[in-house]
Amino acid sequence: MPRAAARPQDAGQRVQAQQADWGVIMLCHGSQRGGSRAECSCVWRLNGSELPGWCLQCPSTPVGLRETASRLQEQLTPERAQVVLSCLEFIQPHPPQAVRALALQGLRRIVIAPFLLGHGKHATLELQEVLEDLRRENPQAQIHLAGGLGADPRIAEVVVERVRALGGPPARPTQGRPAGVLVVKAGTKTQYDDCLWLAELGSMVEKGLGLGYAVTVAQSHYGDPTMESAVARLVDQRRVSSLTCVPYLLFPGLILQRNVLGTMSLLQDRYPGLPMAVTPPLGADPRLAAVAADRIQEVWRQVDGAV
Repeated sequence: MPRAAARPQDAGQRVQAQQADWGVIMLCHGSQRGGSRAECSCVWRLNGSELPGWCLQCPSTPVGLRETASRLQEQLTPERAQVVLSCLEFIQPHPPQAVRALALQGLRRIVIAPFLLGHGKHATLELQEVLEDLRRENPQAQIHLAGGLGADPRIAEVVVERVRALGGPPARPTQGRPAGVLVVKAGTKTQYDDCLWLAELGSMVEKGLGLGYAVTVAQSHYGDPTMESAVARLVDQRRVSSLTCVPYLLFPGLILQRNVLGTMSLLQDRYPGLPMAVTPPLGADPRLAAVAADRIQEVWRQVDGAV
């Protein structure tokens, strides 16, 4: 009989310590607008045409995170790890609850795996404060921190596929001029994220798309490079024939609606002759779970090697 797929535990659900060597907390930001697909309003008009069917490709934040956590549990196997989904804000359990649930059931070795796309305040300063509090409150547990997602070829593949899936003229070179691609992450102040990893990801994406594409990166708000300055470079320096924006976000929400699509509307007015398109965000792609699994397994190797 085939084995049933493993599911991540809720914070209050009993964890059988003998079934796993490690507790794993898949730590996300969370969203206050994590409702159903019907609440997603990411249909947008581009050059007079709507983007039909976007919402069918965009799971809500809670649904998408649970789906990703289930994939992570399957990849790590229940014998090796018990995965708990936790969020910093809005969606429970929060990290203290998640750690207590694992520690009380006998899982003394715990990895916190930041499921965050960037290296901004949430992934640096705030996460370090959370880690210090958790270690102080749970002295009986060994709490380790895994690396974030960062620039990875598998995530670059997801971005490349988002561009190619459009299939229309905005995503293809025209008349010997390259097609422009703008990868936009959630905005972070420069003091928290220098975005060097984002530039590296952009280079991976351009290499993956091949000849005929010009790729640049930007932030949705707060820091540099801005969307406006990045597009100006594509138009003035690389002479692109079109522009495809890839929101480097997991799911629809305020940042997509207000910052990314809002700025794209302004850019349409600024460059009325430039065909534009916007892809759906990254969503619950299984390759993101695979990257997170690798980051966790690296911690395991380091800990086991130090014993």
